[in-house]
Amino acid sequence: MKEQPLILLVDDDPVILELMREILRFGSYGVDVARNGRVAVERLQNTRYDLVLTDMVMPEMQGLDLLQYVRLHHPETLTIVFTGYANYQDAVTAVKLGAFDCLTKPIGAEILRHAIDRALEFRRLTRAQQDLEMILQGAESLGWQALELVSDTPEAAVLAGLREEARQEPDLKQVGQRFLETSRQLVGATHGSIFLFKPALGQFSGLAAMGLNQEYRAGLQVPANSGLMGYLATNPRPLLVADLRQDSRFPMAPGREGYNSSSFILIPLLGRKFWGVINLTDREDGEPFTSRDLFLGWLLGRLLVEILEVRQEQQPAERFSPPAALAQDQVPVAVAVLDGDLKIVQANAALEGLLGTGVKVAAEQEFFPLLGLDLQTQQELADSFRGALHGQESQKISVKATPNGQTERFLEVKMIPIPGKEGITQGLVLMEDMSELEQLRQRLRLFEHLAIMGKLSLCVAHELNNPLDGIRRYLSLAVMKKEQPEEVERYLAEALKGLEKMAASIRSLMASAKPLKGARSWDNLQNLLRDAVKIMMFQASDHMVQVTFNPPRELQQVKAEADLYHVFLNIIKNALQAMPQGGHLRIDGLLHPQEVEIVFEDTGKGISTEELEQIFKPFYSTKHGAQGLGLGLPICQKILERYGGRLEVSSQPEHGTKVSVFLPQTAYREGSIH
Repeated sequence: MKEQPLILLVDDDPVILELMREILRFGSYGVDVARNGRVAVERLQNTRYDLVLTDMVMPEMQGLDLLQYVRLHHPETLTIVFTGYANYQDAVTAVKLGAFDCLTKPIGAEILRHAIDRALEFRRLTRAQQDLEMILQGAESLGWQALELVSDTPEAAVLAGLREEARQEPDLKQVGQRFLETSRQLVGATHGSIFLFKPALGQFSGLAAMGLNQEYRAGLQVPANSGLMGYLATNPRPLLVADLRQDSRFPMAPGREGYNSSSFILIPLLGRKFWGVINLTDREDGEPFTSRDLFLGWLLGRLLVEILEVRQEQQPAERFSPPAALAQDQVPVAVAVLDGDLKIVQANAALEGLLGTGVKVAAEQEFFPLLGLDLQTQQELADSFRGALHGQESQKISVKATPNGQTERFLEVKMIPIPGKEGITQGLVLMEDMSELEQLRQRLRLFEHLAIMGKLSLCVAHELNNPLDGIRRYLSLAVMKKEQPEEVERYLAEALKGLEKMAASIRSLMASAKPLKGARSWDNLQNLLRDAVKIMMFQASDHMVQVTFNPPRELQQVKAEADLYHVFLNIIKNALQAMPQGGHLRIDGLLHPQEVEIVFEDTGKGISTEELEQIFKPFYSTKHGAQGLGLGLPICQKILERYGGRLEVSSQPEHGTKVSVFLPQTAYREGSIH
């Protein structure tokens, strides 16, 4: 069953509380009330609310103070403030502190219900977008294997037929048209277009279109920095917009002329390079597109990228002499050609300039040691280079280097296979100095960090002031009553409670202020697991879930790739969503003779036997509506299969769920997972 949204009403006027409860009585909401901000804080500490409606002016604790508390301690809970004193400055302050809306008393019933529905819908869409982003990150880590996720579904037959047709069709425009027609079968889109990116011209060029004026739209040339396609060129992530008019990411976006719907999908065509964009809109049933539609559109885009890259490889390549090309001093990017042993075949002058004074580049010299990298980073680059030579997707890698042992540089490295003499494949290494840009990024992160620290400090200072005043009073009373041990003990106990509240506020500040690092390409298993736990701690706090984390130290010796981080993240997210009103998540690591086991055990609502039989099937979800895409566990399972691992789930309704990740014993004994 769909869970009923729970709302907390906060007002010191009992008449207003009763009136608003009566207004909301006919809505599908659960409603609790609090007579002031202090009572509201107690309610929030014990119950998880979807929305807080609070008066601005109240005794003991003002509405803005309550708003600060909610923003700091329950960031996923939305707030709407209302007041009988129309004050523009207070409204601005409330919005800056994170209020979703600000209403003026007296509030009409329809206005109140509309504001609540908008807030709850915004919260639902935000959560769905976060979940979808996590799913897509995991799917992308699978590369081309992501197509196997739908191997047993009707969609798989549609995609297989499209792939066969596209490979045989010589006309690329006809291929694009067939892809758009297939999108109608997969997601019900009635309008769509495909644009290919032309970097030399700085524009998108139409390849195919479907719907009204399709011939005109297929021939359009669009500037690369224009509109939503320009946004996607700089943020190449699949984009689902349920309603453009209410999407906070594009508050100034103009209406989309010629379309019947404000819901659409944009898919970046991303492979060895950014190829372009697929745009799908106007579902046949008039409903907004869903997370499932976006994933199917993303698979469609992956297939089109495969077709485009195969066609590029089949085109007769313009053969050139690498030494002649690399000898050009005008080439600003540092370039080197390496053989299969990672030794230099040829390099250009820009490379020596990048490496710094005193560094000379010679033929048959080992390349990566020249960069002044640590041994682990050298090994990562070497593995990536060899993978590129064997046909794996080439990716840009950012590294910190000290080529002359003194000057620290941030380099962006990309490796591309090229034909060499006698058909032997060599590797072209491109390096760009990003040091200045990285320094600017670091300064920006520092300024943002300081700004957050300032805001959080104000919030925590407020949180510390009241308990500190109470502690001072209780200690003074203890001194006054020092001849009465029982009274002294009572006052000291109250002072200790105040200190515990202050400590909790300080811990919250430290956790909020500490920037979380992203997962690296390689790390040890314990660090990947710890990073996944850390990044979900705010959500755990908001769900009132206690997390116990006890990994064995031996996991530090297990080297692993970062895609396991997505496995851990997804399992933790599922556990938290299974405990909407609080609970306990226990994470342990066990070392068996034949394998490593990582256990995630929650006290949530559990899963029935019938549901357990379905959870690894694509698009099956135990979550209501659009919140669940049903691909998280299949993706986790597919990632673990790479390492000879597996995923096991056991559960009983109302008795929680246990998820175990197993990795083969070779990973533990040899200290690596490949």
